[in-house]
Amino acid sequence: MRGAMSVGLSGLRRAVIVLPIAWTGAWLAYYAYTDTLRRSHIRERNKLLAATVGEHVDYSKPATETEKEALKRRFASLKFAGRYWNPYVEWREQGAWEWALWKMVISTVTLKIFHYGGVPPERPIPDLPIERPNFSLLFGPGVSGASGTSTPISASQAAAEKGDNAVVRTQVGGEDVDVTDKLTMTWLGQSTSYVTLDSLAILTDPALSDRTIPSRLAPQRLRPAPCTLDELRRVDVVLVSHNHYDHLDPEAVKELGDSCEWVVPIGVGDYLRTLGVTRVKELDWWEETKHVLRRPGQKDRSYTITAVPLMHWSARSPMDTNATLWSAFHVKSDGDKPRSFIHLGDTGYSPTLFHAVGRVLGEVDLAAIPIGSYEPRWHLHLQHTDPREHDEAYYQPPVDLDIARKKLQVSEEAFQVLPVGKTMVVE
Repeated sequence: MRGAMSVGLSGLRRAVIVLPIAWTGAWLAYYAYTDTLRRSHIRERNKLLAATVGEHVDYSKPATETEKEALKRRFASLKFAGRYWNPYVEWREQGAWEWALWKMVISTVTLKIFHYGGVPPERPIPDLPIERPNFSLLFGPGVSGASGTSTPISASQAAAEKGDNAVVRTQVGGEDVDVTDKLTMTWLGQSTSYVTLDSLAILTDPALSDRTIPSRLAPQRLRPAPCTLDELRRVDVVLVSHNHYDHLDPEAVKELGDSCEWVVPIGVGDYLRTLGVTRVKELDWWEETKHVLRRPGQKDRSYTITAVPLMHWSARSPMDTNATLWSAFHVKSDGDKPRSFIHLGDTGYSPTLFHAVGRVLGEVDLAAIPIGSYEPRWHLHLQHTDPREHDEAYYQPPVDLDIARKKLQVSEEAFQVLPVGKTMVVE
């Protein structure tokens, strides 16, 4: 009996050692195999690109149509083994093990396991700037709740103020109000922005809830949203860059429903349909769709929306990592004097990709570029861009951007951090 117990304990000890090693080995072998395939695709694409446009490209000249088509083929989406992959030389597959290494090992050794960028414990954080959007500019002075300017308010005020007048949303974007024809942007926090472009009302990555998921275990906003969805009287188009919880809030999906058109990367539409949405267009990278704005008593207006490659990833659970695509979106009004806007969502910096996007799209009037959540750089630089290398405190990204602007001699007018809630007009 004693001998059998000893053998059993010995087998258990071996299992405790062998199984984690076998599990880790299997995943490392999987990552090595799939990354070999990914890099093989990249080499083949680079050869085709070089054969088409040559080894050296003159960036001082506009791209030819032949070059644009070649770049689109080089930076087309990549899918095999049931998943999407980043077709960029800068990318490496990270996996949950790298996150665990960061959180459980490196953070412990460097005494940063409880370091949260100096974020104070109270919510909302009182010293983060926040303003009320300029609803009078966006919708006209006659709209209920409209104010004449973007007004600075305290975080506690923003948390307390809610829209008193619920919007009865219809199939034409919400309440029957006109939207300014100016090119404006109102940052609502995270990657959520309200943009007007030639009378089209665009909402990006809708996530205005206090927490990313309805649980006290979920991260809480550092400051409240500057307004509610009700106060955005009209939404014609919603652009969703990827399906992460902090970019796609199910409560926003349910509230907006089919009152607007949803433009999303391939695969994200399935999730929206489970929430009752049917007006969904799924796009692969470089695919285009036309949105036609029809307003009573006005001439129809059309806009071209293009899905643009990003360097990021997707997941709503550990079981669906990269099962859906991720994408930026470029919106351009059709007409004699077109204006354009690009929403980047989340992306790491890839020089080859960004050059290609610039060559294909040309100049853009307004770009929403993410500059936060970039520390530690060894782990997050592939997922998020940063203005410059730095330890990231919660207030640090605007500071780093100012340093980077001065170093690269870029004006503040050309590249600025918009206070949350402030409505900016692009002339």
